[in-house]
Amino acid sequence: MTALPRVSIIVRSMARPGLATALASLAAQTYPDIEVLIVAASGAAHPSQPETAGAFPLRFIASDKPLSRPEAANLGIQAASGAWLTFLDDDDEFLPEHVAGLMDAVARADGAQVIHSLAQAVFADGRRTNYGQPAALVELYQRNFIHLSSALISKRLIASGCVFDNTLEIHEDWDFLLQCAQHTAFYFEPLQTFLWYVDSGSSGTAGGRNHDPNKFVRFRDIVYDKWRAASEALAERTGALLQQAADAARQQQTALALERINEVLAISFNDPWALNMRAMIERMHGDSDAALATQTLATQIRPYDPAFCCNLGQLLLEKGDRDQARVMVEHAFAAQADYPPAQRLLGQINRESLHDTAV
Repeated sequence: MTALPRVSIIVRSMARPGLATALASLAAQTYPDIEVLIVAASGAAHPSQPETAGAFPLRFIASDKPLSRPEAANLGIQAASGAWLTFLDDDDEFLPEHVAGLMDAVARADGAQVIHSLAQAVFADGRRTNYGQPAALVELYQRNFIHLSSALISKRLIASGCVFDNTLEIHEDWDFLLQCAQHTAFYFEPLQTFLWYVDSGSSGTAGGRNHDPNKFVRFRDIVYDKWRAASEALAERTGALLQQAADAARQQQTALALERINEVLAISFNDPWALNMRAMIERMHGDSDAALATQTLATQIRPYDPAFCCNLGQLLLEKGDRDQARVMVEHAFAAQADYPPAQRLLGQINRESLHDTAV
């Protein structure tokens, strides 16, 4: 039997009270080959740790001084021996099947070297909400929607030069993921096996009590500046190809349009504009199932875009699912009140409902 790849789990620890709970959640993982690395981000005062977390080996990486978030992460990835790695803060938890679920997705990921899932964001008042969505390179340049603890990262990306930027006090995870995205597509697995206690940290990047808007914006803009040239170059390249695809589609040159769309997707994984156009072509050619699947993915990537919501709502209505079509209309109105296409779609839904009632 072939041995399963080892997964390294890096804990950037501030020696907070939640560390014991975090380690217990690692000890309970069902995946059989894990190593745990605790990086003493709090400095020399961090207490030493046992040599195991349940059945898994544990290595304690001491430091004689406090470490920043990226410094601690870099020590961890340099020391990691696993083929894959992930992170857990000392105030969060993994459910027992978290690592196993991510590793199981590797076989479906078509070679993607970043596998990511959802985070269950848990607030101090007991509220829970999911954080995360399928990734697209063009969207990742604009905002981060992947919690580092919900991501499984191939060690090959470290060998390719991906490291945490020591100049970033926060958003170092977003910048790191952008570095990874220059080398690989990302694969989304909709697991909900990571518990993120949003209020408990002190970085200022999360929500609830752990949000510092001024700090958030200041370092967000630093990341924007760092990646602006790459983002603009991608937009220019894909924009030209998408225009060619649109022109070909208008001239009913379907094969050429799809060829250009696939070129976009090859250089800009899950590009929502390319997916949106492909869904329209699939719909025009009567492949409603494919169109619905493609538009669903595009809308998951841009859930705040009223046009994408309406396109998905139209496809749902054509499938006879008026209830979900109404939901997409509501999403469109939430994004832009009195959005005309949403008003037209709502009218169409209401007319069909009245017709059925009359019949």
